[in-house]
Amino acid sequence: MNLLLIHQNFPGQFRDLAPAWLEKGHQVSAISAADPPAGNAWSGLIHYMYQLPASSRLTMLQRGKTVGGICRELKKQELQPDFVLAHSGWGEALQLRSVWRNTPLIVMPELWGHASALGIGFDPDLNGKTLYGDPFLLPNLVSELCIIQANAALVASRNQLNSFPHQLRNKLTLLPEGLDLSTIHPNNKATVELANTYLKAGDPIVTFVSRQLEPLRGLRQVLRAWPEVSKAHPQAQLLLIGDEHHNGYGMETPSGDSHLQDCIALWDQQVDRNRVHLLGYVDHARMLQLLQCSACHLALSYPYTLSWSVLEAMACAAPIITNIGSPVEQELIDNQSGLVVPFDDPAALAAAILGLLSNPEQSRRLGQAGRKIVEERFNLQTSLKQYEELFQQLHRDSNQAASN
Repeated sequence: MNLLLIHQNFPGQFRDLAPAWLEKGHQVSAISAADPPAGNAWSGLIHYMYQLPASSRLTMLQRGKTVGGICRELKKQELQPDFVLAHSGWGEALQLRSVWRNTPLIVMPELWGHASALGIGFDPDLNGKTLYGDPFLLPNLVSELCIIQANAALVASRNQLNSFPHQLRNKLTLLPEGLDLSTIHPNNKATVELANTYLKAGDPIVTFVSRQLEPLRGLRQVLRAWPEVSKAHPQAQLLLIGDEHHNGYGMETPSGDSHLQDCIALWDQQVDRNRVHLLGYVDHARMLQLLQCSACHLALSYPYTLSWSVLEAMACAAPIITNIGSPVEQELIDNQSGLVVPFDDPAALAAAILGLLSNPEQSRRLGQAGRKIVEERFNLQTSLKQYEELFQQLHRDSNQAASN
């Protein structure tokens, strides 16, 4: 097959899919605004990079125009993909149908924008705050247009599917990208060395991972609960993984240097700072190593997209604590495959953390159940088979349309 993948921050959702397709011998091309990924897994990838004009204000429309122009040039050079797959959330898919009219188009709209995804009406800390104008109007219109134009539209989780209006849900297919579970797995002998601290699986390690350390992913709630955990369990270690210097996806800006420092500034002097490890960005292999050591992974969030790091924690059999309304809550059953607490209840969160740290058998049971969910619903090998079935169906539909 000849596949064209489009994602402004490629590989994005294609991180595991694209190398698998390359390994199978398919021709894979990509268009993005990011540098091409490096490594042996990407051997054979054909990559086209674009840049937006610095003065561009209508970014989504400009992306659509820019990517459309690249595709027209590629068509002139006789690139004829069998399938085009595009993340449609940034407008890159807007002009694809006008370029390849008869080529099956698969879009990934990801999420329908709504106020609670940014915490309005969800996070009590935002009470009294409103969204100016309608920041979701253009993104949602773009998503709807791309869904209507596409031959198939994919979402990766139940939470994301349920965010869309009812009239669009029947046009969507639930198909996760999947995780490579041969490389993401539990390891009860995992160890990790931090500055002046040596940790191993079985230690009372609590992990929190977010691309940006921000309130949208429950950072405030985690750090409000931690003083009680630290006081009650003198050996507990908190590992915070992610960038603290960017605001993230949420609507808030920090009052100080960062959201993280805003929260830490509220701690009293009795909190043992030596057991709180600010790790910043870490490479993927090290992050998995940390998750394999985790006795408790905190996956709090507004009703936003399901984070890959949460699925990876589950794949490593780290027991999950999440909140009511989070993206992962719809994948779990409370006290069977994870623990679910109210979003803004630090005491309940602290009690759940302490319960897991003091009960290794419960921690093991929940971790294994979480791993099973990933094996059943988010397995790369299963996803690859489902994509193959989708390609075959779209190919049949295309041939039938051409013969009519």
